[in-house]
Amino acid sequence: MKGSFIFQIRLLFLRANKLLWVKATYFALLAIITAIASIYLGEFVPFDIFQKIGPDTVDTILNILASSMLAVTTFSLTTVVSAYAAATSSVTPRATKLLMEDSTAQNALSTFIGSFIFSLIAIIFLNSGMYDQKGRVVLFVVTLGVIAIILVTLIRWIEHLSRLGRVGETSELVEGVTRKALLARAKEPYLGANPLVDRELDIPENAVPVRSDQTGNIQYIDMEKLDHLSRDKDLNIYVVALPGDFVSVTSILVYADKPVSNETRRELLGAFVIGHERNFEQDPRFGLCVLAEIAARALSAAVNDYGTGIDIINRGVRLLTNYAQAERHAEVKYERVWVPPLTVSNLFSDIFAPILRDEGGITVIDIKLLKAFAELYNLDNGQFKEEARKYSRQCYEHALRTVVLDEDRETLKKLVID
Repeated sequence: MKGSFIFQIRLLFLRANKLLWVKATYFALLAIITAIASIYLGEFVPFDIFQKIGPDTVDTILNILASSMLAVTTFSLTTVVSAYAAATSSVTPRATKLLMEDSTAQNALSTFIGSFIFSLIAIIFLNSGMYDQKGRVVLFVVTLGVIAIILVTLIRWIEHLSRLGRVGETSELVEGVTRKALLARAKEPYLGANPLVDRELDIPENAVPVRSDQTGNIQYIDMEKLDHLSRDKDLNIYVVALPGDFVSVTSILVYADKPVSNETRRELLGAFVIGHERNFEQDPRFGLCVLAEIAARALSAAVNDYGTGIDIINRGVRLLTNYAQAERHAEVKYERVWVPPLTVSNLFSDIFAPILRDEGGITVIDIKLLKAFAELYNLDNGQFKEEARKYSRQCYEHALRTVVLDEDRETLKKLVID
C-alpha cells in the first residue's frame, strides 16, 4: 500500500533523526569517508605546496585532536546527563524527552565524536603509510577544516550549556513544539478528513465498531492509509480516537459503515501507531498538559515558585491565542473518512484545570488567571468566550475560599467575567 509505505518511511526517518546515536553514526561515517578520500585527493595538490608543510605537522595536530575530543565528548555527555536529571526533578519527566531530542546538543556531541573518529582513523592511516606527501597536505587542509567546525560548535555548545535543563529553557522547548502541533491542527482541523462533530448524528446507527488490538497511547494516525482503505474496500470510516488518547483492547478506534473482514479490520488498526508514551507531533494537547505539569510543580508548597507559574500561564494564553487566530483550511482530502476536531473545552482543561487545582489559593496566581481568561474572552471566537467565562467563574469561586483581605476580594471581583 503506497500511502502506508510512505507514511512508515516518513515515521522511521522522523524517529531516527531524534536519536543521538543515529546522528553520531552519520558524523562517524562522514569522518571515515573524509579520511579515506584524503588518500586519493593528493594528486590534485600542486608540487610546491607540500614542501612547505613539515612531515610531522599533521601527525602532531591529529594526536592533540584525538585526545582533546575524547575528553570534551566525555565531559559533554556528563553535563547532558546531569541536565536530564535536573529537568526530571525540577521541571517534569515528560519534558526530558525534548531535551534528549535537542538538535543543538545532538549536533555538538556528534561533531565531537566524529572529530575523534576522524583523527583516530587518520592517525592509523598515517602510521600505516597510506598517505604520501601530497596526501598529507590534503589531510592537513581537511584537519584545519575540522578544527574550524569544532571551534564554531564549541562556542555554540558553551552558550547552550548555560541554559540546558533550566526551567525557562525547557518551558520554551515545550511551548515551541506545542505551537507547531497546534498550528498544524489548525491548518487541518480534521486531519484532512470530513468533520465528525456529533457522533450520534454523524455516525450511522448500523455502523460497525473496530476495537483496538493494543493497549497504549495513540501516537500517529496514517490518514492516507485510511483513505486508501475507504476507497479500496468501499467504506465510510469514522475515526473516534485521536492522537494522545489512551486506548485498550476494549476501546473503539473507528467505525465502518458496514461489516468488515478480519483482514480489513487488521488493516484499519494498522493505520494507528500505538506506543507506551504520548508524543508532541500529532498531539497538541500533550504539550499543554506538560506545561500545566511544570506550573503545578512550581506552585506546589515544596517549591513555591510564583514566577514560573505566571510564566506558564502567559505561555498558555499565547498558545491558545495563536491557535484561535490561526488560518483554518477545512479542505477535505479524504472524502470517505470522518475525524473529530480538537475541542476548545479540552484545550482549556489541559492547561488551566491543573493550575486551578494545585495553585492552593495563591492570590497573585488567581489574579493572573483571571486576567488570562479576560484576554482569551476578548478573542473573536465564540467557543473561547464560553470557556473563558466558565473558567473565570471557577477561578473566582476557588479564590474566595482562601482570600483574606477585602482589597483582594474587590480586585478579584473586578476581574471576573460576568
